[in-house]
Amino acid sequence: MFLASICMLMISSISASQTNEKAEIFPCPQKMQLLPEQFVFNEQTIIAITDNPNEHDKFLASFLCAEFCDRYGIPVQVKTLSHIAPEQKAILIGSADSPLIKTVCGNENIDANIIKNQSEGYVLRVSNNRALIMGGGDAGTFYGLQSLRQLIRKDNNSVSICGVDIQDWPYKSFRGIKVYMPGKNNLKFFKRFLSNFMAKYKYNKLILEVSPCMRFERHPEINAGWLDLVQDLKYSRRERPAGPKGQIQDSANYDAGDGEVVEQQDVADIVQYARQHHIEVIPEIPSLTHSYYLLTRHRELAEVQDAEWPDTYCPLNRTF
Repeated sequence: MFLASICMLMISSISASQTNEKAEIFPCPQKMQLLPEQFVFNEQTIIAITDNPNEHDKFLASFLCAEFCDRYGIPVQVKTLSHIAPEQKAILIGSADSPLIKTVCGNENIDANIIKNQSEGYVLRVSNNRALIMGGGDAGTFYGLQSLRQLIRKDNNSVSICGVDIQDWPYKSFRGIKVYMPGKNNLKFFKRFLSNFMAKYKYNKLILEVSPCMRFERHPEINAGWLDLVQDLKYSRRERPAGPKGQIQDSANYDAGDGEVVEQQDVADIVQYARQHHIEVIPEIPSLTHSYYLLTRHRELAEVQDAEWPDTYCPLNRTF
């Protein structure tokens, strides 16, 4: 389930002299010019970050290094530098405060302050020998890297990035998706969803329904009742139980956690991974309605006491 409509807005039919390349970036950058140049990888290509880099710069460099290796079969080295030779083919990553970025901007007549007041903004400039990612802050640098990921193309044995000059910042501050917590066997896949979809397309909020399927250590009866409900619905092949007079009740959401109980440490690990990718996790706990998980073993709280599986608790009940 998605709070945001997922659509691919593509920049196409953008032409520049001597090139037929198309740049496809989602969301559409605020400002973009396609250049008649192309960054083509070779054995000397490096990923460069400043001397004494912070943990965020090191994470981004390792992130991109793994992307090139795993997705494109290119071993690209990461180097920490204080300056770089003009002829060196390199991808430069850092915020506008990075000493290396400042040096390169000075040498190449780039205004390092152009995006400095936009913490989520970035500049991405790709030419024959340079792919410069400069963020207004850590988040901006991260989003610049995601735009560069979208521009990478592989044609036979050649990997390249089309030449662009981009200045970008978010249209909206809240860019969210709502999903269920995955089950134990899908945690690795879910991390790939976070890094290869949500992060790549610059979503920054993850509304995660965890209430029925996360381990309740102080109230294990909630988990036990949840498993009873899931087993019954799966056995009877129902999406939801019916009310006492046959009325339609709320969806049971029994595919949350793949119908299992997920450990708290697994949930914490997903939250930490999401934060590393500039995604804030907002936990969703159904209340009033969709409260099967609570009422399976606490029927006394239900609004309709004689329901097969009560779905709604009564807010006037003071016993809790």
